[in-house]
Amino acid sequence: MEIKIGEIAKRSGVPPSTIRYYVRQGLLPEPTKVNKSMAYYDERCVERIQTIRYLQETKYFPLSVIRNILRRMDKGLSLEEAEAIEDAVFGVSSEADNVMVEKSKFLEQTGLTDEQLQLAQKTGLLMPYMQEKGKVLYDQEDIRFARDILKRIMDYGLDIRKLDFYVRLGNEIIDHELRLRRDAVHGTSAKENIRITTEISRVAEFLRGYILKRLFQRRIQSTIQKSLQK
Repeated sequence: MEIKIGEIAKRSGVPPSTIRYYVRQGLLPEPTKVNKSMAYYDERCVERIQTIRYLQETKYFPLSVIRNILRRMDKGLSLEEAEAIEDAVFGVSSEADNVMVEKSKFLEQTGLTDEQLQLAQKTGLLMPYMQEKGKVLYDQEDIRFARDILKRIMDYGLDIRKLDFYVRLGNEIIDHELRLRRDAVHGTSAKENIRITTEISRVAEFLRGYILKRLFQRRIQSTIQKSLQK
């Protein structure tokens, strides 16, 4: 059944301007236009808008990610199945302490200056949780990293640009992980693809922390042993 945009807005609680924006972003199907001033929307848009709002307000997913989730749902997957990968990768809690903040609030909570923030983002060390079409939001992990790590490093007078090897080598690791994922999911069904990708994401996160920590420990042990032999 097709209904007017006013009815869609009334049922979904979203203004017509936002509905048209969702259409432009590919989140909702194009309406059937009767003339320049009148168009009819699929009634199922109401439920789809509710899904979009849920993913925005409780998961804080950017629209590009939401679009991908909706694409999977269009192929017959449930919402839970469709968002499984993003839940594993982004791992954002819907709790109140995970509220996103804009730039001014971020600077206030971290103690960074605007110049320091620009440098941290330019080097690639600080990567805002959401950065899409001019909209930038920082999550609590961004805040803790900037306040407890970057701010302290800068306060010691160290140049954070010397830490760019983390980004460079990190990208190489991610490239290898993505190739492993592509090999693992080749020829699988959509559901199996999601299951494998979700599992690989969780395993990879543990691997990164474990291996780097152990390599660091081994190097320190070796250094100590050599010093004791002198």
